[in-house]
Amino acid sequence: MGIGIERPDAEEVRQAQNLTVLIPVKKQKGQPCLELQGQWLSTAVSCVRQPIEALFDWIEEKTGIECASKVRSYKGLMVHVFGKLAAALFFWNYLRVSS
Repeated sequence: MGIGIERPDAEEVRQAQNLTVLIPVKKQKGQPCLELQGQWLSTAVSCVRQPIEALFDWIEEKTGIECASKVRSYKGLMVHVFGKLAAALFFWNYLRVSS
């Protein structure tokens, strides 16, 4: 019964950060469907992952944060990222107040 493939550094992450990294279970080649435990784990991971992905999609949509091709230094990257996050928070607050 496969419960998923762990990342190579999962044990180091567990010990260093006192947490467990969970990933969705994938069917093996030729396997008709996932076992019940694998289906449950994949559903649980997806339920947590979906709102996080939606938040990051919204930030990218509103700010274009991924377009940092002109950034040449760590300091420039930090200015870019935090500036874009500030813009996202402004959009969020503006949309909330104006509704």
